[in-house]
Formats: sequence, structure tokens, C-alpha cells
Amino acid sequence: MMQKEEKVVVVLLSMALGSLAAASWALGGFDADLDEIPVLVVAEGTVSSVQTTTGSHLILRLQSSAMPIFVSREDGAEEVAARVAKGDRVRARGEIAEYEGRREISVKDAADVEVLRW
Repeated sequence: MMQKEEKVVVVLLSMALGSLAAASWALGGFDADLDEIPVLVVAEGTVSSVQTTTGSHLILRLQSSAMPIFVSREDGAEEVAARVAKGDRVRARGEIAEYEGRREISVKDAADVEVLRW
């Protein structure tokens, strides 16, 4: 036979499961499109190349990262290009984005690329 405390636990668990089931039914489930959730990353390393595109965007490549760092013209590419050079050690914060089927780190503000002093 179940003790009084065990019966209370069973009733509470049943109520919790019932509430979750009702919420799931009423809200249509809890499926999230994980591809639309931004993934924020920080990359740090030595700059191996600085490239300005024909659209005046900036692409930085680090020795320590397979993903390039992209700074759009609108988000401060010119400002970053003026203070970052090949051989500098930098820290960049951005979101993982995809361009032409390849992943890159997309920086949203020039201040998110900082030159580190040794």
C-alpha cells in the first residue's frame, strides 16, 4: 500500500503532466526553429588577412579560426579596416551566419572587433 506522502506525490505529478499536456495542446506545441536562433560567438586570434570586398565590406581571417569574420559596410567595415592589420591579435564578437553555403562570423558593430595589446 502507498503511504499518504506517496499518494500526494503521484497526484501532484499527474497534475503537472496534465497541465503540460493542456498547455501543449492549447499553444500548438513548443517546436522552435533552431535555425532562426542566433548563435553568438567570440573568436580570438592573429589576423592572417584583411580583405575589402567590391561592396566595401570587410573580411578578416584569423589563423585560429576556419570561419572568416565579416563586417558589413553598414556595420563599420571602414572603421575596423582603419585599425586592424595583418599580424594584429584581435577579439571579434558576432553571430554565426551563412553566405553562399559557408559559415562566417558576422559582426554587427565595429566596436565588436577589438585589437588586443600584448
